[in-house]
Amino acid sequence: MHEIVKSWLLRFLRVPPQPQPPEGTPESIQIFRAGRNYYKWILAQFLLGRAALGFVLALMFVLPLFSKKEPSPAAAAVYASAVAFSVFAFAAIVTAGYFRLRLDYEMRWYIVTDRSLRTRCGIWSVRELTMTFANIQEIRVNVGPLQRVFGLGDVVVTSAGGGGSEQLGTANIARFAGVDNANEIRDLMTERLRRYKDTGLGDPDAPVPAPAGPEDAARFMLAEARALRLKIAASSPTD
Repeated sequence: MHEIVKSWLLRFLRVPPQPQPPEGTPESIQIFRAGRNYYKWILAQFLLGRAALGFVLALMFVLPLFSKKEPSPAAAAVYASAVAFSVFAFAAIVTAGYFRLRLDYEMRWYIVTDRSLRTRCGIWSVRELTMTFANIQEIRVNVGPLQRVFGLGDVVVTSAGGGGSEQLGTANIARFAGVDNANEIRDLMTERLRRYKDTGLGDPDAPVPAPAGPEDAARFMLAEARALRLKIAASSPTD
């Protein structure tokens, strides 16, 4: 049932089953997903919230039954209709919320290549962010107390420039949320970032074409300046 609903929603909303890999060599593509415990955690939060809502609704409809005043037939009919409608609406809300939560978990994609990374999440509102290693400034792991209990963590990647759904000052943030191998992902990206900086821009053995015009010359100078900046940053001491 879930797969049928998922397939129909993806076609209706025109959401590709998975994102295209970002720039990089095909053999370097690494795909990561949110951990299974992440799904259990958000499902537990969802069920607790709906249980609280159900308890409040139950009190609203149970308390009138203790009234000593006999309701009129019309009032009894209205009461029965209200109860039936509330039960139906509550069941619909819980069902729709469950499918939304499940799809949100399954449609989280974290892709890393030797040159860039891409994150995508969401169904109704798809949020996709791509970063190149040339712009990455920081890679860190955030682990909260509850995440530690469930063996989860977030890998937070900060870069300068470009566009993104989350921003911290002028820096964009890519978040690998709820992964169960956060340290492994951080170490992988840190190593690939180091290699990228050590080799400048792309393959060090690749020939550099001579600029053929003003625009090409400007691009060439920009690439050279960026490569120099990356080499200086790589050679500077870090904490």
